[in-house]
Amino acid sequence: MAIPRAIVAVAVMAAIAGLANATNFDVSWDLSTNYTQWVSDKTIRASDTLTFSYTSSHDVVEVTSSAYATCNATSPVSKSATGNTLVALGAPGKRYFICGIAGHCSRGMKIEIDVVTASSPPPGASPSPSVSPAAPTPPASSPPAPSTAPPSRTRTTAKVALGVVLMVLAL
Repeated sequence: MAIPRAIVAVAVMAAIAGLANATNFDVSWDLSTNYTQWVSDKTIRASDTLTFSYTSSHDVVEVTSSAYATCNATSPVSKSATGNTLVALGAPGKRYFICGIAGHCSRGMKIEIDVVTASSPPPGASPSPSVSPAAPTPPASSPPAPSTAPPSRTRTTAKVALGVVLMVLAL
């Protein structure tokens, strides 16, 4: 009986480790946001999530590539109008979301998400050379570099907490 519990505990710990690195991206779903620009500096990985927050005058419709190009919401992959839609991004590939309210997609309320594998480097990143030159010493009067952490990324601590609860229950 101890071996199955140990296996469950190891499996839960592995799941927690994967979830601890997941990121939730908050998407303010409205007509004033430029979604092409919003997504341009983000690396969205499999296991990350999107949380669309919006008013009752919008919805979130996942569509195919061709439906995205033509703003056609008639045959959706999925549709939500809850005002707070959580989308789990489980596998690499492109995902397409539009607002299905007439005219909203054509006015820019659409977003293409390119989900990369969890181990993929950020876009534009190049492999580091095996030998790097010594960095020059900055002058003493140089101010410290500003923080570059993106404000829209939040840790998915709720998932980690759930994993811990499941692990404790498994023991």
